[in-house]
Amino acid sequence: MAIGSATGAGLEADVASTAHYDEDEVRTWQGCQPENTRIGGHFSALEYARMIEPELGVPPVVDCGAGVEQPIYVNGEKSIGDPGLHQCDNPSLQIGDCMSGSSVQRYIGTSADGSTRHDVVWASFCRHDGRDDVFGFDIGDSVQMIGYNKVTGATAFFESADNREWTYVDPETNRLMGKLPGVDDPEAFDRAYVRAETQCVACHQADPFVHNPFIDGAKQPHAPNQPVVPRIGGRKSKSNTPYYVIGGADWDMRTIHIEDNECLGCHRIGMKTVEEFMGDHWHPAHHMPPRDPGSLNDHFEELLACWKNGPENTPGCDWIIPPAGDCPSQVVGDDYPYKSRFNQPNHKELEWTERPPFSNPQP
Repeated sequence: MAIGSATGAGLEADVASTAHYDEDEVRTWQGCQPENTRIGGHFSALEYARMIEPELGVPPVVDCGAGVEQPIYVNGEKSIGDPGLHQCDNPSLQIGDCMSGSSVQRYIGTSADGSTRHDVVWASFCRHDGRDDVFGFDIGDSVQMIGYNKVTGATAFFESADNREWTYVDPETNRLMGKLPGVDDPEAFDRAYVRAETQCVACHQADPFVHNPFIDGAKQPHAPNQPVVPRIGGRKSKSNTPYYVIGGADWDMRTIHIEDNECLGCHRIGMKTVEEFMGDHWHPAHHMPPRDPGSLNDHFEELLACWKNGPENTPGCDWIIPPAGDCPSQVVGDDYPYKSRFNQPNHKELEWTERPPFSNPQP
């Protein structure tokens, strides 16, 4: 998984299953897509880095100690350590994790020759994981990075699940620290990272970067009102921002769409991600839209009804895929060949019970 992932145990099982389509369906589908290779498991991280270079330049060198920490608060006071699941004001929405010591960083794109690429942004996430008390076994800390081309929508996900060779936890601050290798050390880069093989879009549905109170607790040092993790597009444009995954030509990029739904006036909404958040005690009624929470509840309920019943059973609701390269946003139907099991409702997760909203204090 990658930055801001809200994946629970149930979703991880869904994501692990492959898309249910056959090769004949792929050959006959007439939708517009950018040239995009389906990557098998034989591709190394370094080979993938070479593949994405024309669109995204060179992946950054991640130094966890140089990142901006996501502060954790308990009753409004900054917390160091792990107070327990859902025992903080701003849990990660990844099973309610409250462990402190994670950090994120943003980078401007860089070409192989060292020149700056202002059309590209990267973000890294050094995750000090506190979910061991959920699964009953040690879950290693992880490092992820995502690259995004703001013009074409080209995106790449990298994961370093076993990074113990390069990272450690500072015993005083509880920060995950350490510097990972870059592509200039090819052998080490291949040991440190893998090319994401599960569908990261199971959580990163709307655009590459997930935002929630935990992730957005890390603010830009020079702009304390802006989160470190990039926000893609601007108001009234985010719903049509480009997005596709290099090497993920067979990933399920669908989200639901209802014309004139005001929730979609600002951004696409990945309902699977929302479902996971709701299952982790977060609800849009408490937070969205930001300046007037709850004012668009009717519009959200409209989306929720379509998600539960399916666009095929909901007049005026469609599956769409985002613009990608030279391809416009498209309505897709039953002929869409890349349907995956994750992209359907889990009705148990949607049985959300009312709880006090997160207070989301700021440093």
